[in-house]
Amino acid sequence: MTRIGFSKKLREALSNLGLLADKLSKARDVLLGVGRISSFAEDVKSEWITPSSKKRLGAVSKDVASLGDFETRLSDKIQLLLDAILGFINIQQNDLFKILTIVSVVGVPPTILVGVWGMNFKFMPELNWTFGYPFAWISIIASGLIPLLWFKWRGWFE
Repeated sequence: MTRIGFSKKLREALSNLGLLADKLSKARDVLLGVGRISSFAEDVKSEWITPSSKKRLGAVSKDVASLGDFETRLSDKIQLLLDAILGFINIQQNDLFKILTIVSVVGVPPTILVGVWGMNFKFMPELNWTFGYPFAWISIIASGLIPLLWFKWRGWFE
């Protein structure tokens, strides 16, 4: 899978995870409401609540507590998945910055040499050298290759 495809999948996963978290939040709100209603109805002890209804209210309260625990587990799993996705995004960003670092370190020295030797000064001793032109080319190429080889030796390329 390409980096772009992987980034797209990460964005989709993050979006889907956000939708799941939103649905879970709404379910939590409903559970809290039902729990409060059942608790209130149990505490009222009105004569219009039959004994069988009181038993059902007790069962509802237990179910709400059980579902609340289950919701907490789901919420923890969503948080774990969110942390994992954000970790992958962080790794991708680090890879991008590594590439930018390599490009800048490899590209700056040759640019400086070309800039200096491209200036029009009256006195530039390299212009009178027999091998001044090949020396300039070798210096420019070496100033780009040496950092590149150093990064390769350090294991920055995978």
